[in-house]
Amino acid sequence: MKFKILISALALASMTAMGAAVHAQQKEIRIGTETGYAPFEYKNAQGELVGFDIDVGNAICEKLQAKCVWVDQPFDSLIPGLQARKFDLIHASITRTEARAKVINFTEDLYAIPTQLVAKKGSDLLPSVESLKGKKVGVLQGSVQEAYARKAWGKEGVTIVSYQDQEQTYGDLPANRLDAILSEKPNAIAGFLSKPEGKDYDFVGEPIDNDPLVANQIAMGVRKADTQLKADVDQAILQLRQEGVIEKLAEKYFQPGELTLFKAQ
Repeated sequence: MKFKILISALALASMTAMGAAVHAQQKEIRIGTETGYAPFEYKNAQGELVGFDIDVGNAICEKLQAKCVWVDQPFDSLIPGLQARKFDLIHASITRTEARAKVINFTEDLYAIPTQLVAKKGSDLLPSVESLKGKKVGVLQGSVQEAYARKAWGKEGVTIVSYQDQEQTYGDLPANRLDAILSEKPNAIAGFLSKPEGKDYDFVGEPIDNDPLVANQIAMGVRKADTQLKADVDQAILQLRQEGVIEKLAEKYFQPGELTLFKAQ
């Protein structure tokens, strides 16, 4: 009887160990993103989720011996979705801001992006109240570009039009429903200016750098309580930075000057 009990106990222990191993192999990290934002995250012609943020996220998961599971949501619902535990991280070119840092934590910064105004060539528009008064400027809802535009221009006679999807702004500008778009520079290039419908448009004025809102330091978002996950992801980012992996991935998507990478110390 004791022998049978011992065998049963060993079998149970073995099954438990195997179960734990299987569980470890199937470890998942669910990441919320918004897929209409090339070249950071978008769907290719085959419907596959691709982009710089996707590549970096997958590299982080590989470091953590986990599988990335990507969850597509509108940008302005990402922080509520994180808090509701629909996913574990946000990775969607999300800017570190004081307001967001009150409700979520941010990982190590990954990169910084210039913000710039896009308008028709020859329009003589500039990113100033005097130039934009009476005009309509399109922005991504929930973005720092929206926050900046409303703060700097919204009470000065400039109409700020918010969209759930950045690509919608690129349809409404040539349709003359907007006079300009305020966007992150790489997305404006990949999503509009490099395409046939954007041939008559260009950046106007210099990148906006007169407000901390558009410092555009990009990191991943994580729940306040998930301190271990943040520590693990931070370590993975530092390792990837040290190994030159993030820099190498960026070369696939960006020309010099389109974004700034944070270097290894």
